[in-house]
Amino acid sequence: MLAESPILNVEQLCQLALPLGSTLVAGSESLWRPVRWALTINAEASLPWLEGGEFILIVPGEVPNHLVPTITACAHAGTAAIGLLPPISPMTVAEAENLHMPIVQLPTGSRLRDIERTIIGLLLDREGHIERRSAQIYQQLVQLASANVGLEHIIHELGKIIHKGVVVQDKRLHIQVAAVPPALAGEWDQIADWLCDRNMLPDSLRDRHKLPRHTSPAVRQPFGSLMRLITPVVNQDIGRGYLSFIATPNEFDAIDALVIDHAAVVCALEMARAKAISEIEKKLRGDFLDSLLVGTLGESEAMAEGDRFGHDMSSPHIALVAHWYGAKHPSARRLETLVNGLLMGRMNNVLVRLRENELRLFFATDSPAPIQAARQLADEIRAEARQEFPEAKIAIGIGSVVTRVGAWRASYREAVQAADIAVRVQSDLPMYIGDLGIYTFLTHPDYRADLQALRDSTIGNLINYEERQRADLLLTLEAFFQCHGNHTQTAEMLSVHRNTLFYRMNRIAEITGLDLNQPDVRLAVHLSLKIHRFLTADGHG
Repeated sequence: MLAESPILNVEQLCQLALPLGSTLVAGSESLWRPVRWALTINAEASLPWLEGGEFILIVPGEVPNHLVPTITACAHAGTAAIGLLPPISPMTVAEAENLHMPIVQLPTGSRLRDIERTIIGLLLDREGHIERRSAQIYQQLVQLASANVGLEHIIHELGKIIHKGVVVQDKRLHIQVAAVPPALAGEWDQIADWLCDRNMLPDSLRDRHKLPRHTSPAVRQPFGSLMRLITPVVNQDIGRGYLSFIATPNEFDAIDALVIDHAAVVCALEMARAKAISEIEKKLRGDFLDSLLVGTLGESEAMAEGDRFGHDMSSPHIALVAHWYGAKHPSARRLETLVNGLLMGRMNNVLVRLRENELRLFFATDSPAPIQAARQLADEIRAEARQEFPEAKIAIGIGSVVTRVGAWRASYREAVQAADIAVRVQSDLPMYIGDLGIYTFLTHPDYRADLQALRDSTIGNLINYEERQRADLLLTLEAFFQCHGNHTQTAEMLSVHRNTLFYRMNRIAEITGLDLNQPDVRLAVHLSLKIHRFLTADGHG
């Protein structure tokens, strides 16, 4: 910790005392040198007596190359480092490199006497100076935010100031902005994977719903040879995400803990502003989708409006419909938030609209296998929903691929029908309308009596046994068909031992009197299970 070190070195002084925007231009291998005092001299005057360990600030003369003798004299006198105003001549940099002398280029317009006082104040009053420096960095970040330069620019400037990796993540741990220093570039992929693993979060920060109540200091967390300093980003009692500084343990000092708290405040404001803008954009895109489904926009108008939103209207589109079902589930708004979070960075490919309890999506894809691409998106939504709300059930329907705006409504109606079938068969697997021919037959009211008779003659005894014993045999049989008769996969899906599965399958054969090794029998049993799901969902079980 810096507070435990009696003497500052050049690297620490550059971070804690020099103006923001100062840049090291030579002598990077000598940043370990201790700094004991600061002194301002004139390049055209003779060098004063030096004890060694000074940070020399040189007032430039009329001829930049005249600095070379002064640099040489300072090096021979044991000077720790030199600060110069631009421009700095190549000859000066070359001489400094040859002498292993750290040269720091100060921002244009810097007042050297003020910098001298700041350095001396730091050397005499470390603790007070750290607080002042932290406030100075915070003020700089606020000025950047006021200039509306965006979160990415702010974070990259912060990375330059603190000389560490800086990462902003949202509440789902998706990386929003990352400033990666060259020293971490080679292992960044591994670092990013670690950052995105919720199990790797400190215990006090793992529950994102409790972030607004987090009042502890930033948490230090080791990662191999590196260290992470992490704090939540909170705005108006809403946990927006996380801010992390990443470096080796010996690179962290007392100021980082203060700066990260200040920076988290600025990040919260920027993320809240971005959220507000995003909400406006989502509403406009949702209104556009409503107009398309109602049919109030013609083909040419729709194409022009889509271009305005940056949405590719010329690509094939597929409708998806998603909604919760069952006795207990979150609000539809939660589903919308979940999906929008999942689609972060892909909004130009998807139009989303929440209407009552139904989330409507139109997915643009230029994939050679568009249905497969739509299935993948639906699977991602399902997986995210199960991770966030394990007890809730979600129905997802997928319509046909359409190439004209006028056909969007047809694809939407198909997606609604597919989602309805998912509810009726109590399935949370995405349903594509092209795969549902048999379900259309099963839902026909004229065939209800015949379907019920087929079910009862095939698995009626099993249904009656299940009602009495609750042995999970129907669930086992459905998993068996879902895994295409693969016993290993079925056991894994049910989280049971293979011997338990074999016992259940034998009991099913005994109760039904059927041989599932016969293809025709398998077909009849599989169909009967689907019929049972339909009849049960319709209240005719």
